Amino acid sequence: FFSANDGVFRRYRGSRTLEDLQGYVLERKWEAVEPVAGWKSPSSIMMHGMAGLFHLSGWIRQIHSYLTGTLGIHVWISYAIFILATLLIGLFLGL
Repeated sequence: FFSANDGVFRRYRGSRTLEDLQGYVLERKWEAVEPVAGWKSPSSIMMHGMAGLFHLSGWIRQIHSYLTGTLGIHVWISYAIFILATLLIGLFLGL
């Protein structure tokens, strides 16, 4: 897991027992651990982008479920809709 203190993230690689975790925090062993690189930090722009992609994939899955479950559209037609939408968005961005 990651520990955060004053905006600096460090990765804990020790044992997962309660005693070891308490020792890591209470004995301030986290100070000896090297901070995570800036671009790998959970607060970095790269990680915000990755989180956005995960949200987008969940949104696409909900739309697919709505099209196939609620509206009763066949799965392959739903795929075709997504393919068409991807092509149109790509063409629009390409312009």
